[in-house]
Amino acid sequence: MAEPEVLDPGVWRVPYETPTLPPATATNTLIVGTRRLAVVEPATPYATERAALDALLTERAAAGAEIVAVLVTHHHGDHIGYAFELAQRWRAPIYAHSLTAARVDFPVDVTLADGDRLELDDGYVLRALFTPGHAPGHLVYCEERTGIAYAGDLVAGIGTILIDPADGGDMSAYLDSLARLGTARPTALVPSHGPVIAAPQECLERYITHRRQREGRVLAALNAGATRMPELLAGAYSDTPREIWWLAERSLDAHLRKLEGEGRVRREPDGQFVLT
Repeated sequence: MAEPEVLDPGVWRVPYETPTLPPATATNTLIVGTRRLAVVEPATPYATERAALDALLTERAAAGAEIVAVLVTHHHGDHIGYAFELAQRWRAPIYAHSLTAARVDFPVDVTLADGDRLELDDGYVLRALFTPGHAPGHLVYCEERTGIAYAGDLVAGIGTILIDPADGGDMSAYLDSLARLGTARPTALVPSHGPVIAAPQECLERYITHRRQREGRVLAALNAGATRMPELLAGAYSDTPREIWWLAERSLDAHLRKLEGEGRVRREPDGQFVLT
């Protein structure tokens, strides 16, 4: 079992195995506070991993701590796998955005809007930052005392972030959310998957640059005469392994929808795409 990584006396990261997209194999759970604890993203569906988290929280409770909140960033299955059961076990309310609450199969007790704050103890406070794009109700949780932000699936320490319009993904909103988190000036990012990101601004700028460059490749493919999804995929994602083109096609769709919304691309009735 993974050992807690103590980022600060009141901020612990523990990765627990989840059925997430490779190459990631786990989702990070964050435990914030010293006496009043918030558990962010308890996601594992596996009994042994759940038992390990239970044991850790029981140990903290035996030392005088109380679990006062369970928070989730968004509705995807590898982010909510233990939220309801853990909340029931500790009689703690579940917090999430209203758009997430509408997409999960368990009750959310407290809906959070942008800027809402959850005060814990010893100066530890979690502030919700509304960051849609990967998912409609995606929230980043910024811990105000340390500046550490739990970034959810806005960025990844391993693997990549999928923007899937069929599941509410929105490339334009995603790019705006990356920039918005940058303006919050976090000191470190805890992604849902992978290690802590110690250089947040560089990471966020790299993500924005990558998506802009990919958009440039989509436009180049259109300029070269590609008009249908298979041709555009081959042109814009020729640097991507073919075995994951089925995922790349979803991101391509997100880029095209963004360009449509900006009036730079038109989708014809027969499914072809043309530059305007």
